[in-house]
Amino acid sequence: MEFAALSLKDSYLAAQQLARRRMPHLYRVARLFEERDRFMAFCAAYASMRWVDDLIDEGRHTEDELSGWEEEIEGNFAGRAGCSEYGPALTDTLSRFAISREPWIRLASAMRYDAQHHSFGTYQSFLDYAEGATVAPASVFAALLLMRPAGNGFAPALPFSRIRDAVRASAIGCYEVHILRDAKMDLEVGRNYFPRDELERYHLQESTALSEKWRPYLRAYAMRTRGGWDPGLGDLHSLEAPMTAREKLMLRLLVEFYGRSLRKIMRLNCNVWEDVHWPEVEEVRVLLQELAARYEPGVDLDALAVRVVEDV
Repeated sequence: MEFAALSLKDSYLAAQQLARRRMPHLYRVARLFEERDRFMAFCAAYASMRWVDDLIDEGRHTEDELSGWEEEIEGNFAGRAGCSEYGPALTDTLSRFAISREPWIRLASAMRYDAQHHSFGTYQSFLDYAEGATVAPASVFAALLLMRPAGNGFAPALPFSRIRDAVRASAIGCYEVHILRDAKMDLEVGRNYFPRDELERYHLQESTALSEKWRPYLRAYAMRTRGGWDPGLGDLHSLEAPMTAREKLMLRLLVEFYGRSLRKIMRLNCNVWEDVHWPEVEEVRVLLQELAARYEPGVDLDALAVRVVEDV
């Protein structure tokens, strides 16, 4: 993790480049922040999470590197820029925005699990992992949505624990849709995010390619996700009272892409192996128009009108 020392400006630019890598959905929505300060704070925080996630996903990790990343993050919270390219930007962000350390602690736990395991034994082990892999970044994003001026910096309008608990169900639901949506591609390269004990009950533990025989299990998986969707949206609604129209729109944009994907998958009876389940650009445009009309008529959301194939 050695980089030449960067100026604060160059560090923020490097963080933005890392955050936008492969143009994930979270980054696309973050571009709607009306204040550049909050957008760049998002880039710094997300870049630090993306860096370690990419390290693990690409198989370049060692225990020393993961431990080194944890030490870097601790240093950033203590005011030390460290040697990472995003370090000065993250340290500056944390000095001005009151963001909890908890998401990085939980992410580190998830990344260590990723480094040591190739699958989930049970659904509970998946849920434990998801606390770091998806709830953590989602809670940071929601906290930034709720940031308000406080002294010489910014603090969230609600306690972090309430923010985290309110985003949990929706973050996990979006991740499960991501798993369903990408199952064919993941299995083709040897990645399987479905719990082993569930696959065994459906006699799929040896299957390495999606086909019709997967349909009963995929349907059960999708039904479980759908069962938690509306309660999750209700939890998100509990955060909206202090929010502006734009902030409410951004919060809903985070989840509604995946909600629309889930509904299409279920309409197709969970056929995710023939590549007909991806929401097309026109379907996405209709969703954007609906959300804009509900929260902020006239807002330009064209940059989000893409075929939904990006990372969570």
